[in-house]
Amino acid sequence: MAKALGVRNFVKRGLNFIFLLFMFTNFAIKYKHLNFIDGDILLVPVLIGLVFFLFFMKGEKLLSLFIQFRLFAALVICFAVYYIFLDPLKGESAVYLFAKTSLFIMFALIMSLNSDEYKRSFLKVTAIIVLLSCIYGTFSQTVDAENLRLSFGFVNVNGAGTCAAISFGIILQNKFFPKYFAIPAMIFLAYVVFMTGSRGALVVLVIAVFFSDLRRMPIYKYLLLLVPLLVALPFLSRFVLQTNSSNSVARMLGGLTGKESMFSNRDHAYTYGIKTFMDEIFMGHGLARYGWTDPIFSAEGLRGNPHNGYLSLGIMMGVVFGLVFIVILLRYYVVYLFDFFSHRKEYLRTYFFIATSVILNTFVESYLVGINELVTSLFWYSMAVIQFDYYFVSRTQPVALAGSKSIQFNQKISDETF
Repeated sequence: MAKALGVRNFVKRGLNFIFLLFMFTNFAIKYKHLNFIDGDILLVPVLIGLVFFLFFMKGEKLLSLFIQFRLFAALVICFAVYYIFLDPLKGESAVYLFAKTSLFIMFALIMSLNSDEYKRSFLKVTAIIVLLSCIYGTFSQTVDAENLRLSFGFVNVNGAGTCAAISFGIILQNKFFPKYFAIPAMIFLAYVVFMTGSRGALVVLVIAVFFSDLRRMPIYKYLLLLVPLLVALPFLSRFVLQTNSSNSVARMLGGLTGKESMFSNRDHAYTYGIKTFMDEIFMGHGLARYGWTDPIFSAEGLRGNPHNGYLSLGIMMGVVFGLVFIVILLRYYVVYLFDFFSHRKEYLRTYFFIATSVILNTFVESYLVGINELVTSLFWYSMAVIQFDYYFVSRTQPVALAGSKSIQFNQKISDETF
């Protein structure tokens, strides 16, 4: 028993380190001041370390544990069947299949080995890192000379806006910080979203409010909030529309009123993506071609990004397996979401906020398909937490106690795995 406990603690600490290293590389790729770090190179020790620690586990117990994460297991089967029968890039795609399967296993193990407090503290650290990065980036950022959108130190303005919006939601929905810190932090993060000009990030802000305590506020309080807003509306509208024509609110209003295309900066990407998809509509171009468009369809002859995760799936796996992937994902998501609302699992709201945000933003960004992409990794992390609660904790404990007593259940599951 003592030996098994020692092995479990060794693997737990090792996997936690591998997990944090992986998430750090995801962030480093996004942040301009750290993007000298090669995420593809650092992914190698992550996968090697993960395989190393898996050797200490009982194979049959590990397989049984992973199968319980039904969504992950179903998606891996979908990838594997496509790879075996249709994938034209067997060598390159094998790396993607191995990496994606390994990361799903890592997320599943992180859930079973750690307490709820550890999982929540990860969200807290994520919010702090993004907040500090945006503050530092305020003094060292790049400005798009064409439309004046601010990057706040991130490589991509849309990435900066989305990360800031997710951090805004994490702070809003959790009592991690006292109000005198949380309120100024949220105001600053909302300002970041505003100045990046990201319409997708603006949607994430709305979703963040929906999954917060504010959604349970009586209607009359919402009406009271409208009074000062209506008084300030003439001044706010003038500020929003004149300060920067490319801020997120102005761009959203421009899209809704028809002054500009809602996807004006995505038209070429979508065109190249659709042509690439139609070129191999049934077979797909292979798992290795994630977030990719064929250079032959680009006027500059350059490889591009379709900026649509669902279209990326079609490019990778063709229309049939792409639809199978999407149906599996959405089917399980709807089941979990219905369970969340029907049993009022408020302790899961931040994870559903992240999952919902990514599923909607995948229409304008190539999320879901990547390996070392920060927002994609946060999505699969959140789905892992949700699955663990649905298949393990809530099925063995009363729902009212599920959020507070899963530490003991984590201990039981991890003991059985060694």
